[in-house]
Amino acid sequence: RVPRFDSTENQYRGEVYAAYDTAELGRMLSATIDAGNSRIASSFSAEFLDTGDRRTGSGDRIGPSGYQSRAVRWALAGNPDDDRSWLFDVHYLEQPETPRVDELVPGFGQTEPSSSEFFFKPNRRVFVRGRLGREDGALGLDWNVDLAWQRIDDDRVSRDFEATDRRYESNRSDLYGLVVSGSRVTKSGSWIAGVETYIDEVSSQRSEESLVDGQVIARTPRFPDGSGIERYALFVNTERYVSSRNRLSGGLRISHENVSLPATPVSVAASVRVTDASGDMGWVFNATENWQLVANAGFGFRAPNVFDLGTLGNRPGNRFNIPNPDLDSERVVQLDAGMRYSGDRARFELMVYALDYGDRITSILTGDVTPEGRDIVQSVNAADSTIRGFEGGAGFDVSDTVSLEAVLNYTWAEQRVSGSPAESGDRIPPLSGRLNVSYDAGGNFRADAWWRFAGEQDRLSARDVRDIRIDPSGTSGWGILGARGSWDFRGGWNFTAGIDNVFDKRYRVHGSGLDAPGRNVMISVRKTW
Repeated sequence: RVPRFDSTENQYRGEVYAAYDTAELGRMLSATIDAGNSRIASSFSAEFLDTGDRRTGSGDRIGPSGYQSRAVRWALAGNPDDDRSWLFDVHYLEQPETPRVDELVPGFGQTEPSSSEFFFKPNRRVFVRGRLGREDGALGLDWNVDLAWQRIDDDRVSRDFEATDRRYESNRSDLYGLVVSGSRVTKSGSWIAGVETYIDEVSSQRSEESLVDGQVIARTPRFPDGSGIERYALFVNTERYVSSRNRLSGGLRISHENVSLPATPVSVAASVRVTDASGDMGWVFNATENWQLVANAGFGFRAPNVFDLGTLGNRPGNRFNIPNPDLDSERVVQLDAGMRYSGDRARFELMVYALDYGDRITSILTGDVTPEGRDIVQSVNAADSTIRGFEGGAGFDVSDTVSLEAVLNYTWAEQRVSGSPAESGDRIPPLSGRLNVSYDAGGNFRADAWWRFAGEQDRLSARDVRDIRIDPSGTSGWGILGARGSWDFRGGWNFTAGIDNVFDKRYRVHGSGLDAPGRNVMISVRKTW
Protein backbone atom coordinates (compact mmCIF):
# COMPACT_ATOMS: atom_id res chain seq x y z
CA ARG A 1 0.00 0.00 0.00
CA VAL A 2 1.40 3.38 -1.02
CA PRO A 3 0.61 6.27 1.37
CA ARG A 4 -1.26 9.06 -0.44
CA PHE A 5 -3.06 12.30 0.49
CA ASP A 6 -5.08 14.59 -1.78
CA SER A 7 -4.43 17.93 -0.05
CA THR A 8 -1.30 20.06 -0.05
CA GLU A 9 -1.87 20.61 3.68
CA ASN A 10 -0.18 18.21 6.09
CA GLN A 11 -2.52 15.46 7.27
CA TYR A 12 -2.38 12.16 9.16
CA ARG A 13 -4.50 9.07 9.62
CA GLY A 14 -4.08 5.88 11.59
CA GLU A 15 -5.47 2.53 12.62
CA VAL A 16 -5.06 0.19 15.58
CA TYR A 17 -6.32 -3.41 15.42
CA ALA A 18 -6.49 -6.13 18.07
CA ALA A 19 -7.87 -9.67 17.70
CA TYR A 20 -8.18 -12.90 19.68
CA ASP A 21 -9.30 -16.43 18.80
CA THR A 22 -9.95 -19.45 21.01
CA ALA A 23 -8.87 -22.35 18.75
CA GLU A 24 -5.20 -21.33 18.73
CA LEU A 25 -5.27 -18.82 21.60
CA GLY A 26 -4.12 -16.39 18.95
CA ARG A 27 -3.50 -12.78 19.87
CA MET A 28 -2.80 -10.15 17.24
CA LEU A 29 -2.01 -6.47 17.63
CA SER A 30 -1.22 -4.14 14.74
CA ALA A 31 -1.00 -0.40 14.18
CA THR A 32 -0.48 1.88 11.18
CA ILE A 33 0.01 5.63 10.96
CA ASP A 34 0.26 7.70 7.75
CA ALA A 35 1.36 11.31 7.60
CA GLY A 36 2.06 13.79 4.82
CA ASN A 37 0.45 15.67 1.97
CA SER A 38 -0.08 15.31 -1.76
CA ARG A 39 3.65 15.82 -2.48
CA ILE A 40 5.24 13.55 0.13
CA ALA A 41 3.74 11.00 2.48
CA SER A 42 5.03 8.40 4.92
CA SER A 43 3.57 5.24 6.44
CA PHE A 44 4.72 3.19 9.42
CA SER A 45 3.17 -0.15 10.41
CA ALA A 46 3.90 -2.72 13.11
CA GLU A 47 2.29 -6.07 13.83
CA PHE A 48 2.64 -8.77 16.48
CA LEU A 49 1.09 -12.25 16.49
CA ASP A 50 1.28 -14.85 19.26
CA THR A 51 -0.45 -18.21 18.84
CA GLY A 52 -0.66 -21.17 21.16
CA ASP A 53 -1.03 -24.85 20.39
CA ARG A 54 -3.98 -25.55 18.09
CA ARG A 55 -7.17 -27.09 19.47
CA THR A 56 -8.67 -29.40 16.85
CA GLY A 57 -12.19 -30.83 16.58
CA SER A 58 -11.04 -33.80 18.67
CA GLY A 59 -10.83 -31.47 21.68
CA ASP A 60 -7.06 -31.96 21.97
CA ARG A 61 -4.45 -29.24 21.68
CA ILE A 62 -1.79 -30.45 19.26
CA GLY A 63 1.66 -29.31 20.15
CA PRO A 64 4.02 -27.88 19.78
CA SER A 65 2.28 -25.86 17.05
CA GLY A 66 2.26 -22.32 18.48
CA TYR A 67 4.63 -19.59 17.37
CA GLN A 68 5.22 -15.84 17.42
CA SER A 69 5.56 -13.47 14.49
CA ARG A 70 6.47 -9.78 14.39
CA ALA A 71 6.80 -7.36 11.53
CA VAL A 72 7.37 -3.68 10.78
CA ARG A 73 7.14 -1.66 7.59
CA TRP A 74 8.13 1.89 6.69
CA ALA A 75 7.33 3.54 3.36
CA LEU A 76 8.06 7.02 2.03
CA ALA A 77 6.37 8.13 -1.20
CA GLY A 78 6.85 11.31 -3.18
CA ASN A 79 5.10 13.07 -6.06
CA PRO A 80 7.27 16.06 -7.00
CA ASP A 81 4.80 16.94 -9.76
CA ASP A 82 1.91 15.39 -11.66
CA ASP A 83 4.24 13.36 -13.92
CA ARG A 84 6.84 12.06 -11.49
CA SER A 85 6.68 9.73 -8.50
CA TRP A 86 9.03 7.76 -6.30
CA LEU A 87 8.76 5.23 -3.45
CA PHE A 88 11.13 3.90 -0.81
CA ASP A 89 9.82 0.83 1.04
CA VAL A 90 11.34 -1.29 3.85
CA HIS A 91 9.85 -4.49 5.34
CA TYR A 92 11.07 -6.65 8.24
CA LEU A 93 9.41 -9.87 9.43
CA GLU A 94 10.61 -12.49 11.89
CA GLN A 95 9.28 -15.71 13.40
CA PRO A 96 11.82 -16.45 16.16
CA GLU A 97 10.96 -20.13 16.68
CA THR A 98 8.43 -22.02 14.54
CA PRO A 99 7.85 -25.74 15.19
CA ARG A 100 7.54 -28.14 12.27
CA VAL A 101 4.50 -29.85 13.73
CA ASP A 102 4.29 -32.73 11.22
CA GLU A 103 7.83 -33.74 12.27
CA LEU A 104 7.03 -33.52 16.00
CA VAL A 105 3.65 -35.30 16.07
CA PRO A 106 3.21 -38.90 14.83
CA GLY A 107 1.56 -39.03 11.42
CA PHE A 108 -0.41 -41.70 9.62
CA GLY A 109 1.32 -45.06 9.90
CA GLN A 110 3.64 -43.82 12.67
CA THR A 111 3.70 -44.77 16.33
CA GLU A 112 6.36 -42.17 17.11
CA PRO A 113 7.25 -38.82 15.53
CA SER A 114 10.01 -38.40 12.95
CA SER A 115 11.86 -35.87 15.10
CA SER A 116 12.37 -35.04 18.75
CA GLU A 117 13.24 -31.45 17.78
CA PHE A 118 12.49 -29.49 14.62
CA PHE A 119 12.27 -25.71 14.72
CA PHE A 120 12.77 -23.01 12.13
CA LYS A 121 14.86 -20.79 14.38
CA PRO A 122 14.50 -18.20 13.09
CA ASN A 123 12.65 -17.47 9.87
CA ARG A 124 13.44 -13.87 8.89
CA ARG A 125 12.77 -11.66 5.88
CA VAL A 126 14.16 -8.19 5.08
CA PHE A 127 12.93 -6.39 1.97
CA VAL A 128 14.06 -3.00 0.63
CA ARG A 129 12.62 -1.50 -2.54
CA GLY A 130 13.02 1.73 -4.48
CA ARG A 131 10.84 2.79 -7.39
CA LEU A 132 10.96 5.73 -9.81
CA GLY A 133 8.07 6.57 -12.10
CA ARG A 134 7.76 9.09 -14.91
CA GLU A 135 4.63 9.61 -17.01
CA ASP A 136 4.93 10.94 -20.55
CA GLY A 137 8.70 10.74 -20.40
CA ALA A 138 11.29 9.89 -23.05
CA LEU A 139 9.79 8.67 -26.34
CA GLY A 140 6.37 9.68 -25.01
CA LEU A 141 6.25 6.59 -22.74
CA ASP A 142 5.38 6.04 -19.10
CA TRP A 143 8.55 4.74 -17.42
CA ASN A 144 9.08 2.72 -14.24
CA VAL A 145 12.34 1.64 -12.63
CA ASP A 146 12.23 -0.83 -9.72
CA LEU A 147 15.30 -1.79 -7.70
CA ALA A 148 15.02 -4.17 -4.73
CA TRP A 149 16.91 -6.41 -2.34
CA GLN A 150 15.50 -9.24 -0.26
CA ARG A 151 17.21 -11.36 2.37
CA ILE A 152 15.63 -14.54 3.71
CA ASP A 153 17.11 -16.41 6.68
CA ASP A 154 15.89 -20.00 7.03
CA ASP A 155 17.79 -21.30 10.06
CA ARG A 156 16.86 -24.61 11.69
CA VAL A 157 17.49 -26.66 14.80
CA SER A 158 16.54 -30.34 14.50
CA ARG A 159 17.12 -33.76 16.01
CA ASP A 160 15.78 -37.06 14.72
CA PHE A 161 13.59 -38.97 17.15
CA GLU A 162 15.60 -39.93 20.25
CA ALA A 163 18.86 -39.23 18.40
CA THR A 164 21.90 -38.12 20.42
CA ASP A 165 23.04 -35.54 17.85
CA ARG A 166 21.41 -32.13 17.29
CA ARG A 167 21.76 -30.35 13.93
CA TYR A 168 22.11 -26.60 13.51
CA GLU A 169 21.53 -25.03 10.09
CA SER A 170 22.07 -21.51 8.78
CA ASN A 171 20.56 -20.94 5.32
CA ARG A 172 20.42 -17.52 3.66
CA SER A 173 19.28 -16.13 0.31
CA ASP A 174 20.16 -12.63 -0.93
CA LEU A 175 18.06 -11.67 -3.95
CA TYR A 176 18.78 -8.51 -5.98
CA GLY A 177 16.34 -7.36 -8.65
CA LEU A 178 16.16 -4.61 -11.27
CA VAL A 179 13.20 -4.05 -13.62
CA VAL A 180 12.96 -1.24 -16.17
CA SER A 181 9.76 -0.90 -18.20
CA GLY A 182 8.09 1.52 -20.59
CA SER A 183 4.39 1.54 -21.39
CA ARG A 184 1.77 3.44 -23.32
CA VAL A 185 -2.02 3.60 -23.33
CA THR A 186 -3.71 4.42 -26.64
CA LYS A 187 -7.30 4.60 -27.89
CA SER A 188 -7.01 1.08 -29.28
CA GLY A 189 -5.39 -0.55 -26.22
CA SER A 190 -2.13 -0.58 -24.30
CA TRP A 191 1.32 -2.17 -24.26
CA ILE A 192 4.29 -2.55 -21.94
CA ALA A 193 7.86 -3.71 -22.60
CA GLY A 194 10.91 -3.99 -20.43
CA VAL A 195 14.04 -5.72 -19.21
CA GLU A 196 14.77 -7.36 -15.88
CA THR A 197 17.61 -8.99 -14.03
CA TYR A 198 17.61 -10.99 -10.80
CA ILE A 199 20.65 -12.30 -8.94
CA ASP A 200 20.16 -14.77 -6.08
CA GLU A 201 23.09 -15.66 -3.82
CA VAL A 202 22.76 -18.61 -1.41
CA SER A 203 24.84 -19.34 1.67
CA SER A 204 24.40 -22.46 3.79
CA GLN A 205 26.17 -24.04 6.76
CA ARG A 206 25.36 -27.00 8.97
CA SER A 207 26.91 -28.44 12.12
CA GLU A 208 26.12 -31.29 14.47
CA GLU A 209 26.42 -31.26 18.25
CA SER A 210 26.76 -34.43 20.29
CA LEU A 211 24.45 -34.42 23.30
CA VAL A 212 26.75 -36.98 24.93
CA ASP A 213 30.05 -35.11 25.01
CA GLY A 214 29.17 -31.67 23.54
CA GLN A 215 31.50 -32.08 20.55
CA VAL A 216 30.50 -29.98 17.51
CA ILE A 217 31.34 -31.21 14.00
CA ALA A 218 30.82 -29.36 10.69
CA ARG A 219 28.54 -31.24 8.30
CA THR A 220 27.67 -30.91 4.61
CA PRO A 221 25.13 -28.07 4.38
CA ARG A 222 21.56 -28.34 3.07
CA PHE A 223 22.52 -26.33 -0.05
CA PRO A 224 25.99 -26.02 -1.61
CA ASP A 225 27.44 -22.92 0.07
CA GLY A 226 28.03 -20.16 -2.49
CA SER A 227 25.39 -21.34 -4.96
CA GLY A 228 23.67 -18.73 -7.09
CA ILE A 229 21.24 -17.96 -9.89
CA GLU A 230 21.42 -15.16 -12.46
CA ARG A 231 18.31 -14.41 -14.51
CA TYR A 232 17.99 -11.93 -17.38
CA ALA A 233 14.84 -11.36 -19.40
CA LEU A 234 13.17 -9.24 -22.07
CA PHE A 235 9.37 -9.02 -22.01
CA VAL A 236 6.49 -7.40 -23.88
CA ASN A 237 2.74 -7.51 -23.37
CA THR A 238 -0.03 -5.85 -25.34
CA GLU A 239 -3.80 -5.54 -25.28
CA ARG A 240 -5.85 -4.42 -28.30
CA TYR A 241 -9.51 -3.66 -28.93
CA VAL A 242 -9.95 -5.14 -32.40
CA SER A 243 -13.66 -4.25 -32.52
CA SER A 244 -16.35 -2.89 -30.22
CA ARG A 245 -16.94 -6.41 -28.87
CA ASN A 246 -13.55 -8.14 -29.17
CA ARG A 247 -10.37 -7.61 -27.16
CA LEU A 248 -7.11 -9.52 -27.73
CA SER A 249 -4.03 -9.70 -25.54
CA GLY A 250 -0.65 -11.33 -25.85
CA GLY A 251 2.72 -11.49 -24.17
CA LEU A 252 6.19 -12.91 -24.73
CA ARG A 253 9.21 -13.27 -22.43
CA ILE A 254 12.71 -14.37 -23.43
CA SER A 255 14.71 -15.53 -20.40
CA HIS A 256 18.29 -16.57 -19.81
CA GLU A 257 19.24 -18.26 -16.53
CA ASN A 258 22.60 -19.32 -15.10
CA VAL A 259 22.56 -21.67 -12.10
CA SER A 260 25.88 -22.52 -10.44
CA LEU A 261 26.62 -24.89 -7.57
CA PRO A 262 30.09 -25.44 -6.09
CA ALA A 263 31.28 -28.92 -5.24
CA THR A 264 30.50 -30.47 -1.85
CA PRO A 265 31.69 -33.69 -0.19
CA VAL A 266 28.60 -35.46 -1.59
CA SER A 267 28.11 -33.74 -4.98
CA VAL A 268 30.18 -32.41 -7.85
CA ALA A 269 30.17 -28.82 -9.04
CA ALA A 270 27.37 -28.06 -11.49
CA SER A 271 26.47 -25.29 -13.89
CA VAL A 272 23.15 -25.07 -15.74
CA ARG A 273 22.50 -22.53 -18.50
CA VAL A 274 19.03 -22.12 -19.96
CA THR A 275 17.68 -19.76 -22.62
CA ASP A 276 14.00 -20.17 -23.34
CA ALA A 277 10.70 -18.41 -23.99
CA SER A 278 7.27 -18.22 -22.38
CA GLY A 279 4.15 -16.48 -23.61
CA ASP A 280 0.39 -16.30 -23.73
CA MET A 281 -2.56 -15.13 -25.82
CA GLY A 282 -6.01 -14.10 -24.62
CA TRP A 283 -9.42 -13.25 -26.09
CA VAL A 284 -12.43 -11.50 -24.56
CA PHE A 285 -15.74 -11.37 -26.46
CA ASN A 286 -18.64 -9.24 -25.21
CA ALA A 287 -21.49 -11.34 -26.62
CA THR A 288 -24.20 -9.11 -25.14
CA GLU A 289 -24.43 -6.36 -22.58
CA ASN A 290 -24.54 -9.01 -19.85
CA TRP A 291 -22.65 -12.02 -21.27
CA GLN A 292 -18.92 -12.31 -21.88
CA LEU A 293 -16.80 -15.16 -23.28
CA VAL A 294 -13.08 -15.48 -22.48
CA ALA A 295 -10.27 -17.80 -23.57
CA ASN A 296 -6.52 -17.96 -22.93
CA ALA A 297 -3.61 -20.10 -24.07
CA GLY A 298 -0.06 -20.07 -22.80
CA PHE A 299 3.23 -21.90 -22.58
CA GLY A 300 6.15 -21.64 -20.21
CA PHE A 301 9.12 -23.27 -18.55
CA ARG A 302 10.80 -23.44 -15.15
CA ALA A 303 14.54 -23.87 -15.00
CA PRO A 304 15.88 -26.01 -12.12
CA ASN A 305 16.93 -23.92 -9.16
CA VAL A 306 19.37 -24.41 -6.28
CA PHE A 307 16.74 -26.25 -4.24
CA ASP A 308 16.07 -28.70 -7.08
CA LEU A 309 19.72 -29.33 -7.89
CA GLY A 310 21.49 -29.35 -4.56
CA THR A 311 19.25 -30.00 -1.54
CA LEU A 312 20.70 -32.40 1.03
CA GLY A 313 18.69 -33.25 4.12
CA ASN A 314 15.37 -34.14 5.71
CA ARG A 315 12.20 -33.48 3.73
CA PRO A 316 8.52 -33.69 4.73
CA GLY A 317 6.89 -37.10 4.68
CA ASN A 318 9.75 -38.87 6.49
CA ARG A 319 12.09 -38.46 3.50
CA PHE A 320 15.78 -37.58 3.09
CA ASN A 321 16.81 -35.85 -0.14
CA ILE A 322 20.16 -36.25 -1.89
CA PRO A 323 21.40 -33.81 -4.57
CA ASN A 324 21.07 -34.24 -8.34
CA PRO A 325 23.09 -31.67 -10.32
CA ASP A 326 21.88 -33.08 -13.67
CA LEU A 327 18.38 -31.63 -14.15
CA ASP A 328 16.61 -29.94 -17.09
CA SER A 329 13.76 -27.43 -17.27
CA GLU A 330 10.12 -28.26 -16.70
CA ARG A 331 7.65 -27.22 -19.42
CA VAL A 332 3.94 -26.49 -19.39
CA VAL A 333 1.19 -25.69 -21.88
CA GLN A 334 -2.14 -24.40 -20.56
CA LEU A 335 -5.59 -23.57 -21.94
CA ASP A 336 -8.58 -22.04 -20.19
CA ALA A 337 -11.96 -20.81 -21.37
CA GLY A 338 -15.17 -19.67 -19.80
CA MET A 339 -18.17 -17.43 -19.63
CA ARG A 340 -19.31 -14.60 -17.38
CA TYR A 341 -22.71 -13.06 -16.73
CA SER A 342 -23.38 -9.81 -14.89
CA GLY A 343 -26.91 -8.51 -14.39
CA ASP A 344 -28.71 -6.17 -12.04
CA ARG A 345 -29.14 -8.81 -9.32
CA ALA A 346 -27.20 -11.87 -10.44
CA ARG A 347 -23.59 -12.64 -11.32
CA PHE A 348 -22.13 -15.86 -12.69
CA GLU A 349 -18.73 -17.14 -13.85
CA LEU A 350 -17.52 -20.56 -15.00
CA MET A 351 -13.97 -21.32 -16.13
CA VAL A 352 -12.56 -24.66 -17.30
CA TYR A 353 -8.83 -25.24 -17.62
CA ALA A 354 -6.27 -27.79 -18.73
CA LEU A 355 -2.52 -27.95 -18.13
CA ASP A 356 0.03 -30.41 -19.49
CA TYR A 357 3.41 -30.57 -17.74
CA GLY A 358 6.43 -32.20 -19.35
CA ASP A 359 9.78 -33.12 -17.80
CA ARG A 360 8.36 -32.27 -14.38
CA ILE A 361 10.88 -32.43 -11.56
CA THR A 362 9.67 -34.96 -9.03
CA SER A 363 11.07 -36.71 -6.00
CA ILE A 364 11.57 -40.46 -6.50
CA LEU A 365 12.63 -43.21 -4.13
CA THR A 366 16.17 -44.49 -4.54
CA GLY A 367 15.38 -47.68 -2.61
CA ASP A 368 17.75 -46.78 0.22
CA VAL A 369 16.89 -45.79 3.78
CA THR A 370 18.85 -43.63 6.24
CA PRO A 371 19.95 -45.13 9.58
CA GLU A 372 17.14 -43.08 11.16
CA GLY A 373 14.54 -44.80 8.95
CA ARG A 374 13.87 -42.04 6.42
CA ASP A 375 13.30 -42.95 2.76
CA ILE A 376 16.15 -41.58 0.60
CA VAL A 377 14.80 -39.67 -2.41
CA GLN A 378 16.24 -37.65 -5.29
CA SER A 379 14.75 -35.07 -7.64
CA VAL A 380 14.71 -36.09 -11.32
CA ASN A 381 13.00 -35.00 -14.58
CA ALA A 382 10.83 -38.11 -14.55
CA ALA A 383 7.18 -37.02 -14.49
CA ASP A 384 4.59 -35.82 -16.96
CA SER A 385 1.35 -34.47 -15.52
CA THR A 386 -2.08 -33.71 -16.90
CA ILE A 387 -4.33 -31.41 -14.87
CA ARG A 388 -7.96 -30.59 -15.66
CA GLY A 389 -10.53 -28.69 -13.67
CA PHE A 390 -13.11 -25.96 -13.34
CA GLU A 391 -13.77 -22.96 -11.13
CA GLY A 392 -17.30 -21.63 -10.78
CA GLY A 393 -18.78 -18.73 -8.87
CA ALA A 394 -22.21 -17.11 -8.59
CA GLY A 395 -23.80 -14.27 -6.69
CA PHE A 396 -27.44 -13.21 -6.24
CA ASP A 397 -28.98 -10.22 -4.50
CA VAL A 398 -32.03 -11.66 -2.75
CA SER A 399 -33.06 -8.16 -1.68
CA ASP A 400 -31.49 -4.77 -1.11
CA THR A 401 -30.00 -6.08 2.14
CA VAL A 402 -29.40 -9.82 1.65
CA SER A 403 -27.06 -11.45 -0.90
CA LEU A 404 -25.87 -14.97 -1.65
CA GLU A 405 -22.48 -16.06 -3.00
CA ALA A 406 -21.34 -19.55 -3.99
CA VAL A 407 -18.00 -20.95 -5.17
CA LEU A 408 -17.24 -24.46 -6.46
CA ASN A 409 -13.80 -25.77 -7.49
CA TYR A 410 -12.63 -29.13 -8.82
CA THR A 411 -9.26 -30.42 -10.00
CA TRP A 412 -8.42 -33.78 -11.58
CA ALA A 413 -4.84 -34.81 -12.25
CA GLU A 414 -2.90 -37.76 -13.54
CA GLN A 415 0.86 -38.21 -13.65
CA ARG A 416 3.19 -40.62 -15.30
CA VAL A 417 6.52 -41.23 -13.60
CA SER A 418 9.16 -42.93 -15.75
CA GLY A 419 9.05 -46.69 -15.36
CA SER A 420 5.70 -46.73 -13.53
CA PRO A 421 2.06 -46.90 -14.69
CA ALA A 422 -0.10 -43.77 -14.74
CA GLU A 423 -1.41 -42.70 -11.34
CA SER A 424 -3.20 -39.81 -9.66
CA GLY A 425 -1.32 -36.55 -9.26
CA ASP A 426 0.42 -35.67 -5.98
CA ARG A 427 -1.63 -33.87 -3.32
CA ILE A 428 -4.49 -32.87 -5.63
CA PRO A 429 -7.33 -31.15 -3.71
CA PRO A 430 -10.82 -32.67 -3.81
CA LEU A 431 -14.05 -31.01 -4.92
CA SER A 432 -14.49 -28.01 -2.61
CA GLY A 433 -16.62 -24.93 -2.26
CA ARG A 434 -18.25 -22.26 -0.18
CA LEU A 435 -21.74 -20.82 0.28
CA ASN A 436 -22.02 -17.40 1.90
CA VAL A 437 -25.07 -15.37 3.01
CA SER A 438 -24.50 -11.67 3.75
CA TYR A 439 -26.66 -9.00 5.35
CA ASP A 440 -25.89 -5.30 4.90
CA ALA A 441 -28.59 -2.63 5.20
CA GLY A 442 -26.07 0.18 4.82
CA GLY A 443 -26.13 0.95 8.53
CA ASN A 444 -23.76 0.28 11.41
CA PHE A 445 -24.32 -3.49 11.48
CA ARG A 446 -23.27 -6.16 8.96
CA ALA A 447 -23.38 -9.94 9.22
CA ASP A 448 -22.58 -13.00 7.19
CA ALA A 449 -22.78 -16.77 7.59
CA TRP A 450 -21.00 -19.45 5.61
CA TRP A 451 -20.77 -23.13 4.84
CA ARG A 452 -17.40 -24.40 3.62
CA PHE A 453 -16.93 -27.95 2.44
CA ALA A 454 -14.62 -30.40 0.68
CA GLY A 455 -15.34 -33.84 -0.68
CA GLU A 456 -13.43 -37.03 -0.03
CA GLN A 457 -10.10 -37.40 -1.78
CA ASP A 458 -9.14 -41.05 -2.29
CA ARG A 459 -7.31 -40.60 -5.62
CA LEU A 460 -3.78 -40.80 -4.23
CA SER A 461 -0.39 -41.19 -5.82
CA ALA A 462 2.15 -43.68 -4.51
CA ARG A 463 3.94 -40.75 -2.87
CA ASP A 464 0.69 -39.62 -1.20
CA VAL A 465 0.17 -43.11 0.24
CA ARG A 466 3.65 -43.01 1.81
CA ASP A 467 3.23 -39.41 3.04
CA ILE A 468 2.67 -39.43 6.81
CA ARG A 469 0.51 -36.28 6.44
CA ILE A 470 -2.11 -38.10 4.34
CA ASP A 471 -4.35 -40.97 5.41
CA PRO A 472 -3.34 -43.85 3.06
CA SER A 473 -7.05 -44.70 2.63
CA GLY A 474 -7.81 -41.11 1.59
CA THR A 475 -8.81 -37.83 3.22
CA SER A 476 -12.41 -37.75 4.42
CA GLY A 477 -14.83 -35.10 3.22
CA TRP A 478 -16.02 -32.40 5.58
CA GLY A 479 -18.33 -29.40 5.94
CA ILE A 480 -18.31 -26.64 8.55
CA LEU A 481 -20.57 -23.72 9.45
CA GLY A 482 -19.59 -20.26 10.64
CA ALA A 483 -21.04 -16.79 11.22
CA ARG A 484 -19.79 -13.28 11.93
CA GLY A 485 -21.21 -9.89 12.87
CA SER A 486 -19.59 -6.47 12.65
CA TRP A 487 -20.66 -3.23 14.37
CA ASP A 488 -19.46 0.32 13.66
CA PHE A 489 -19.53 2.86 16.49
CA ARG A 490 -18.88 6.56 16.78
CA GLY A 491 -15.35 7.83 16.67
CA GLY A 492 -14.08 5.26 14.15
CA TRP A 493 -14.55 2.21 16.38
CA ASN A 494 -15.46 -1.21 14.97
CA PHE A 495 -16.18 -4.45 16.84
CA THR A 496 -16.37 -7.85 15.12
CA ALA A 497 -17.31 -11.21 16.65
CA GLY A 498 -17.64 -14.56 14.94
CA ILE A 499 -17.54 -18.31 15.28
CA ASP A 500 -16.19 -20.91 12.85
CA ASN A 501 -16.61 -24.69 12.83
CA VAL A 502 -19.73 -24.31 14.98
CA PHE A 503 -20.25 -28.06 15.53
CA ASP A 504 -16.58 -28.67 16.42
CA LYS A 505 -15.97 -30.92 13.40
CA ARG A 506 -12.70 -32.83 13.37
CA TYR A 507 -11.27 -32.65 9.85
CA ARG A 508 -8.09 -32.14 7.88
CA VAL A 509 -7.47 -30.17 4.71
CA HIS A 510 -6.04 -32.65 2.20
CA GLY A 511 -2.24 -32.63 2.29
CA SER A 512 -1.95 -30.65 5.53
CA GLY A 513 0.30 -31.92 8.29
CA LEU A 514 -2.12 -30.88 11.04
CA ASP A 515 -5.87 -31.22 11.66
CA ALA A 516 -7.81 -27.98 11.16
CA PRO A 517 -8.94 -25.81 14.10
CA GLY A 518 -12.00 -26.97 16.03
CA ARG A 519 -14.76 -24.64 17.20
CA ASN A 520 -13.22 -21.19 17.08
CA VAL A 521 -14.63 -18.00 18.62
CA MET A 522 -13.03 -14.85 17.20
CA ILE A 523 -13.28 -11.25 18.33
CA SER A 524 -11.55 -8.12 17.07
CA VAL A 525 -11.56 -4.38 17.73
CA ARG A 526 -10.46 -1.74 15.24
CA LYS A 527 -10.01 2.00 15.75
CA THR A 528 -9.43 4.33 12.79
CA TRP A 529 -8.94 8.08 12.65
